[in-house]
Amino acid sequence: MTRRNASRAAAAASAIAATEARRKEMSPSSSKADSKHVTSKTKLVMLSLAMLAIAIYLSPAGSPTSHVTSPTSLSAFDEFYSATVQPLIDRGMSALNGTRVESEEKSRVGYRLRHAGDSGDDVAADDDDETRKNGAYAKHPIVLVPGFVTTGLELWEGHECFKKHFRQRLWGSVSMARTFFADRECWRKHLALDPRTGLDPKGVRLRAAQGFEAADNFVALYWVFAKMIENLADVGYDGSTMTMMAYDWRLGYEMMEKRDGFFTKLKMTVEAHFITSGQKVVLVSHSMGGTVVYYFLQWVTADIKHGGGGGGKAWVDKHIHAFVNIAGTLLGVPKAIPALLSGELKDTAAVFVQFAQLLEQYFGRKWRKNLWNTWGSLFGMLPKGGDPIWGIGSDVVVGEDNYGAAFRDASQLRNKSETIPTITWTREVEKNCTKSPFNESSWTMEKTLDYIYEYSGGYPQHVYSKIFSHHSKRGWKERSSSKHKRKHWHDPVATPLPRAPAMKIYCLYGVGVPTERSYYYKVDCEKLDNNQTCSPNSIYDVQLHSCSNNTADEGEPLEWPAAIDTSVYDSARNIQYGVRFSDGDGSVPLLSLGYMCQQWAEPRSQHNPSRIRVFTRERKHIAELSLSDPGRGGPQSGEHVDILGNVGVIEDVIRIVTGFEVEEKVDQEIIVSELKEITRRIDSHMSGGMKHAFQ
Repeated sequence: MTRRNASRAAAAASAIAATEARRKEMSPSSSKADSKHVTSKTKLVMLSLAMLAIAIYLSPAGSPTSHVTSPTSLSAFDEFYSATVQPLIDRGMSALNGTRVESEEKSRVGYRLRHAGDSGDDVAADDDDETRKNGAYAKHPIVLVPGFVTTGLELWEGHECFKKHFRQRLWGSVSMARTFFADRECWRKHLALDPRTGLDPKGVRLRAAQGFEAADNFVALYWVFAKMIENLADVGYDGSTMTMMAYDWRLGYEMMEKRDGFFTKLKMTVEAHFITSGQKVVLVSHSMGGTVVYYFLQWVTADIKHGGGGGGKAWVDKHIHAFVNIAGTLLGVPKAIPALLSGELKDTAAVFVQFAQLLEQYFGRKWRKNLWNTWGSLFGMLPKGGDPIWGIGSDVVVGEDNYGAAFRDASQLRNKSETIPTITWTREVEKNCTKSPFNESSWTMEKTLDYIYEYSGGYPQHVYSKIFSHHSKRGWKERSSSKHKRKHWHDPVATPLPRAPAMKIYCLYGVGVPTERSYYYKVDCEKLDNNQTCSPNSIYDVQLHSCSNNTADEGEPLEWPAAIDTSVYDSARNIQYGVRFSDGDGSVPLLSLGYMCQQWAEPRSQHNPSRIRVFTRERKHIAELSLSDPGRGGPQSGEHVDILGNVGVIEDVIRIVTGFEVEEKVDQEIIVSELKEITRRIDSHMSGGMKHAFQ
């Protein structure tokens, strides 16, 4: 390795170490109430970008204008990887692959539940039911459905620049950094979808990895489902009784079936488990996987001629024992809004301070926005229910308080008839602009979503407004036989649960972590003027790529002429760097995690016609430093990805799938947030609640 590349590698490693130290300083135990909280989902994306940043540091030229890297720089990266990264991974994987001491095995939740009531002697895995009646053992088959970005994506067909990477992961592995380093513009083109079809670009086939390896670990040591799978193995589960249904998380839900037949395969997998075991199946989802499962429950009961799976109204009750929704995005995530509007990656810039300028050069807002607007999944994760749910603001704190106390004090919650905007425009920056297309002082949730769908990231003939709709009220009124109904299958406000009185639903998630809720935006006068020379007459034409000037790349939309105003800061109102926070798990706000589960549990809920039993079980986020699991939140973490390793959640899942003491230990609510008070205030608001959201 050259002295220059060695220096860059050392700088990269130092930057990552400094970032981790900064993360520890800003942990929830810090006395700084306004510290930048780093969530587990953010860490996952950060880990990916860190690997790419290392590659950038090793680049001999270091120029963001150079797309293709020389063989010399690739050799430098390989040398650095072999000497520094691979040994760390090998040591970690050795620990993961069976070198744990016996005491660590016996401390696992699965092991303890498996041997609950034992006399002291180990019980053989093939003992009969009578022998193991006092402990948890595999009963209901399990289908795991992962979330957004956590499944690896492999290349099956690509352009000439990436043909040598056949069947390598372009996402979700260490090789991701190497492929990006080789040619980052080629990498981006392979990660993008065609926004006109929502499917693959011509000449590209990127597909989800399969099997448990698809989403057990992300980039080697960053576990996702690994801990859950290991604990389930402790009680007797294996590949014959448990399936990981990985999918391409970039796709819109309708396209998952159209391109990959995903929901047909999921239906057949459930039926196969049901036939071979004689037991109903438990669907265990995480994050966006919860919305995928909800869409599936609508799809599988719908008639084939209406685009459904043709299972009939009784299919769910016959085949599904329980839907375990872990950190589910049932009502969407506000974070999808800035991602689609302006390509914001605020968390990245805030956390990786050492990389901020470098990442902006290589992962600029325009670059990110244009990529993310090709992903249908982000449109499917936009908030649902409109202003009657998101505009009331009962989950937003307005007092002189810090994060922890604010989330506990219901007296600080908004009341009366006031509503809150989703986007507030800061006016100071506009006074020198010749003209602004954003004339309102603020945008409601419905105004914001209307704009996103009509604007479509600047891509003409965008397909996602044809396969998604955010108008819940309109969707509720659509007949099940309508061709437009399936645009709402992902929306639990617009559609009722299937008729499955024997099924149970469990909503398991963490709370107590500041989570993005709304935003403050400013207009960029310089970019606004450039865009107006292209199309001055319509705000929705601001970035059409048909502009004839030189401000746009050929075939690429321009950068959106506005960005989050990071100068806005008000700790009393939980506003940091232009983002207003509410309670949640760091990625999904409490409204999306729990509000719909409370509505389903109501005795006369129109959205739960067969009175499916629904249990909400919250886990208060308690961060712990673990030397054996560095960089994660500990066994009681409530953060979005870390919740999959939360010992309470793992125990709940094991009891549900095995039936072990489930009635006594799991079939009851645990509410540690202000969810019930928030729900009451929304529903009693003169313009709020389900009565206004769907009727």
